[in-house]
Amino acid sequence: MSVLSIITPIYNSADYLPELLESVEQLRLPHEHVVVDAGSTDATVEVLEAHERSELRWTSEPDRGQTHAVNKGIQRSSGDLLTWINGDNAYLPAAIERAVALLEARPEVDAVFGGIEIVDEHGTMRRTYIPPPWSWRRYVFIGDYVPTETIIWRRSLLERATGLDERWEDAADYDFFLRLLHRRNVERIAQPLIRYRYHPDSKTGRDPWLAQGEHRKIRAQWARNSADRAAMWGIDRAKRGVLPRISSWPRPWPTDQGDVSLVQRSVVRLRAGRLGQSRR
Repeated sequence: MSVLSIITPIYNSADYLPELLESVEQLRLPHEHVVVDAGSTDATVEVLEAHERSELRWTSEPDRGQTHAVNKGIQRSSGDLLTWINGDNAYLPAAIERAVALLEARPEVDAVFGGIEIVDEHGTMRRTYIPPPWSWRRYVFIGDYVPTETIIWRRSLLERATGLDERWEDAADYDFFLRLLHRRNVERIAQPLIRYRYHPDSKTGRDPWLAQGEHRKIRAQWARNSADRAAMWGIDRAKRGVLPRISSWPRPWPTDQGDVSLVQRSVVRLRAGRLGQSRR
């Protein structure tokens, strides 16, 4: 049976890391967990020491950032299958086992991906997201519809995309998977594979527009003509200008303080008006 290499880049991750480590420990398949810590100053190293086992290999040393850490993890890994997950998220072990079983049973499939359970900083589940089926064209034009930490791929694909490009601060994963999965056979699993934590200290929580700006530059590299460039630019403008008005985007759910979209507010007012008329 294939060995699954799990890469985890971390820095000062003591608060959430135990949940990830415990979820990996529950996997009932051959695996190795390669954790690359950037020299944490909190209790991260103590957490790793408390979870010592043969499948866990970790280092703690300064690096050039998260992208560099993932590249180091890939280079140090040895499994036939690879994936990476950040230290503030966690696996749904049974779902990961089913994903690996699909790759084992179907050698023509190059990679799989799935959905996520979105949780807050307290671990409370806020919503479930199941992405549409795979389309490289959709991925290049729209961008972030595929949860990249759910992607499990065959090591042989690294012949085409040897690693992540450190030029990108927050969209190196998008660039990497566009190269890795271009013209590949990719299957979606229509169920959550991980618990994805959205919290104020995460990159997405701190500055969601950084990744969006880098996505726009990355996808422009794949434009075949002026029509492609115009479509890419239009989709990006729509995401920035329209989605925040009709949904809680870029947040994955409305805040508890009630920040709802323009459409949602209109629906509430409409319902209130109908209710008032029914009472007259």
